[in-house]
Amino acid sequence: MTEIVPAILTSDPDEFNEMLRSAEAHFSRVHLDIADGIFVPNTTINGIEELERIHTPLAITVHLMVANPENILEQWLKTRTEVFIFHIESTAQMDELISRTQAAGKKAGVALNPSTPIQAVVPFVDKADFIQFMTVDPGFYGSEFREDVLSKMRDFKQKYPAVKLWADGGINPATAKRVVQAGAEVLAVGSYFFGNGKDLDEALENMKKAVY
Repeated sequence: MTEIVPAILTSDPDEFNEMLRSAEAHFSRVHLDIADGIFVPNTTINGIEELERIHTPLAITVHLMVANPENILEQWLKTRTEVFIFHIESTAQMDELISRTQAAGKKAGVALNPSTPIQAVVPFVDKADFIQFMTVDPGFYGSEFREDVLSKMRDFKQKYPAVKLWADGGINPATAKRVVQAGAEVLAVGSYFFGNGKDLDEALENMKKAVY
């Protein structure tokens, strides 16, 4: 069954806590976006500091939208994070990132941006725990959904049917079904859940109707 995961992207530690608490009532896992202002133009909370201070039953996935994540991985591996996502465009050391993460008993996924060819992640399909297709240009809530990524996902799934696919970006009831039909098994949903003071109960119900 398709899994829907709320994605938190914020530069405000207090807002992070509020979003996390609201997610606890509905989900078992949360997807935390971390941006450094270098790999993407946006900057978020540090993440490590915030996770050290919180107590939550939620499993934590961290999406590192940062340049050279190998430089900060050791600090992150000490947190309660269970799953890490690294961008293929952000590092020349993806093999090392995957092996270090898995050696620590955690899962590693490889993300690719909309304009990145599928061939870039092919060397890692047998090493990573999953591949994440970005369905927006990353960095901000509310970015425009990239329809062209759907055909890339379908092509990839046809060639590598056993590889688990995640999708992240611009996912709402109108786009979710198409993303699932293209092969996604996990959907990271951000602005549709948390943007503009949305009612999370209603938003989640609408998303479930679209996906299930």
